[in-house]
Amino acid sequence: MLRKRSLKANQDGVAMIEFAVVAPALFLILMGFIELGLIFFINTALEGATNVGSRIGKTGFTTLNTSREAYIRTQVNTFSGGFLNPALLKITILSYNSFSNIGQPEPCISPPVAPCPGVPGVNFVDVNGNGVFDIDQGATNAGGAGAVVVYTVSYPWKLFTPLMSAFIGSGGTYNITATTTVRNEQF
Repeated sequence: MLRKRSLKANQDGVAMIEFAVVAPALFLILMGFIELGLIFFINTALEGATNVGSRIGKTGFTTLNTSREAYIRTQVNTFSGGFLNPALLKITILSYNSFSNIGQPEPCISPPVAPCPGVPGVNFVDVNGNGVFDIDQGATNAGGAGAVVVYTVSYPWKLFTPLMSAFIGSGGTYNITATTTVRNEQF
């Protein structure tokens, strides 16, 4: 009887058992915070690289044998410290006639409501010159002098914390995107 009482009163190892119960949740939350910090870091790197690339692009300057897209890729690599795989970057450069045309469909002639399938010039105004009706009238180029250009850079971040996968992203991936809009100078 005395022995049973002494076993019940013995507290040796209780802290270790409590830690073993609490530790997995604690480490999962800690890894979630670390991953969230990495996502913010990558987002900042993408925004910085997009801003620098668009600032150079609006002047019309390109280095020898380098496109604006390639320049932005090198800037992303520089800003992220080589932390990202540049091959996974998706860079979209769309040019518009004015700021008010961003994200607007091409104007319909007949029928007067989008979508306007048919012949360019008869059924719709082919603003970007690709021969088909587009829900966004941006042309896939860096535009000329005075054009409004939207630079969008996105990166598919592979989530490594199951907790984060449950709240953000889909299929274990979170798409980080940065967008900058500029008007080209008169070059």
